[in-house]
Amino acid sequence: MAVTQDWMSYAQDEVQLPKGLRLRLTTNGLTLVPITRAHRTTQRRIENQIEAGLPGWTAVGEFRIVPARDGYRPEPDAGAVPSDQSEPGDVEYDESLLPFVVEVVSPESANRDYHTKAAHYALRGIPAYLVVNLLTGRWTLFTRPADGEYQHTVIGAFGEKIEIPVAERTLVLDSSEFLRV
Repeated sequence: MAVTQDWMSYAQDEVQLPKGLRLRLTTNGLTLVPITRAHRTTQRRIENQIEAGLPGWTAVGEFRIVPARDGYRPEPDAGAVPSDQSEPGDVEYDESLLPFVVEVVSPESANRDYHTKAAHYALRGIPAYLVVNLLTGRWTLFTRPADGEYQHTVIGAFGEKIEIPVAERTLVLDSSEFLRV
């Protein structure tokens, strides 16, 4: 029996997983994927830099983007929303509120993070998408979405500054704080 995106959305809403695990739909079906310490530490460091570098914005992590498109609601590792649009209990944010999103690559997610999610985020019009690859020690910033694709890409190594355009200003992330596995 094939697992549909609608069923996957239901499972993500209703199934309670232990901390440190995520449920993923892969070509092999539903898969429980562990979250490494490096992944979570890097995600937390990105969120801290967002909070410090963007007054008036709130760093968000472990959230869903709405509305669903083709039954799919992506769950980026981090992003930012205007502080007046975020409540402590929020787990979903409208795509129009997000100036950028971040995915931290796990061993099983590289293809999805660089290709599938890039297309989804560009289609939603999210202005910037950052992929942080803990496996290679590199990052990729996609910007200028048009027609379901990002038109501009910047690639760098951990240790370099990442400049993300956010509503008439620039968020600078220090990638030397990211961990490698």
